[in-house]
Amino acid sequence: MEENKVPGFGQLILKKRKSKDWSLATLANQSEKYGHRLSESYLNRLERGERTEPSINIVMVLIQALGLSLKEVFESLEMGYIYDKAIHGDTDTAFVLPHDLNKLNLVVATEKDDISMSDEQKQLIGKMIVDLYEITLHGEPSYFENKAAGYVLSLGGLLEKELYLIELEDQGFKLFFDVRVMVSKYNLLKGDIKSSLDNINIKALHNTEMSIPLPIIGEYWATTRENDRIIIVDKVSETLKPYIKP
Repeated sequence: MEENKVPGFGQLILKKRKSKDWSLATLANQSEKYGHRLSESYLNRLERGERTEPSINIVMVLIQALGLSLKEVFESLEMGYIYDKAIHGDTDTAFVLPHDLNKLNLVVATEKDDISMSDEQKQLIGKMIVDLYEITLHGEPSYFENKAAGYVLSLGGLLEKELYLIELEDQGFKLFFDVRVMVSKYNLLKGDIKSSLDNINIKALHNTEMSIPLPIIGEYWATTRENDRIIIVDKVSETLKPYIKP
């Protein structure tokens, strides 16, 4: 089969392997470093388009082994327009994450160097790419856009937990602290916030129904309560400003 006739994802694997001057055996050996050794025969069939539905794990192994970017993967599936919409922050598409995540979009959120993906995030991205591939082969590209909101919400939830939620437990009592305003408005570090929260009596706070100010990093912070989630609203001094004459 001529190289320019090889279907999308397989063609990308073939071109990337050749650009590195790797044999199939070399790629097979490299794949083993990422938890799943792919056989030379499987890789050959994948490159030739004879294997059309790689699993999530295989997709992620190849992305890591070959150093593929999501831009390359999207373009190999002739869906570069989706990447372009996301990278430019087109708020009319489902590919922009919620505003409270600073409009990080699906692609940027997975390629920014300062955001390390958890295993859950990698699995989600892997599933997205597998679905893209299957849709390209068997269905209409527009079908993927109908699924996009689900991917975005899933990734958004994972990012929210990673960036803004702190989980603390004491004597079997557990609370989640939403420190979004502290991180995004005041540029405080999540690690420093957590260290300061370690001084809070979680059991006592869990058992009260009141929203009480909390001392965190040298300031008192107003809070609200939603079940087992404590939401940091703002500094108490800021919440009082509207009620104090200048």
